[in-house]
Amino acid sequence: MKKTVMITLFTALGLGAFHTNLYAQKPMAGIHLGATMDQTIGTDLKGAFNGTFMAGAYGGLRFHKVGLHAELNFSQSTITTGDNFKAAFGNYLSSNASNVKNGTFKLNELSIPLLVSFNLVKGLWIEAGPQYTAVVSIQDKNEFLKATSDVFKTGYISGAAGLWLDLPFHLKVSGRYIFGITDRNKTTVQQDWRTGQIQLAVGYRFL
Repeated sequence: MKKTVMITLFTALGLGAFHTNLYAQKPMAGIHLGATMDQTIGTDLKGAFNGTFMAGAYGGLRFHKVGLHAELNFSQSTITTGDNFKAAFGNYLSSNASNVKNGTFKLNELSIPLLVSFNLVKGLWIEAGPQYTAVVSIQDKNEFLKATSDVFKTGYISGAAGLWLDLPFHLKVSGRYIFGITDRNKTTVQQDWRTGQIQLAVGYRFL
């Protein structure tokens, strides 16, 4: 399933790159700010949705009916352990974990999506592509783990799909769903942790 999703995403990028040769190009660049709802699902995780902000910049090329752009976005994700986490991951817990029911972790992240977009009607684009996310830092609020670096991977790959609407005065609004492809669990315990996100953003376009 993972391989099928990745092949589909990169095939879309390849088709977009091929079609871009057919039309005159127009550069695009700007900034955006918005909100993110994230959820990390795993056997011994709470899996609740958490809201936070996102901010970033984008740049790329637009053609007659096809576009290709990359973004650099800062966002956060929150992961909370479930009631059985201590039993499954006991070797990774700190001595302080005995005083806390569940651990909560705030992860600061930088994401780089590479998206191909197709024009549906004037001003409205559908976009999709892969995204790589690097974990910049992790806050263990309750000092629940011995070392967060032994539990969480430093990066993960997702797929993204959504809509982009151009507005007057160089403004734009966008919404997308981001689904986790690779596992975030670094431990030897055989569990998959995958993060999904819903993002809504408003942006200003310089070009």
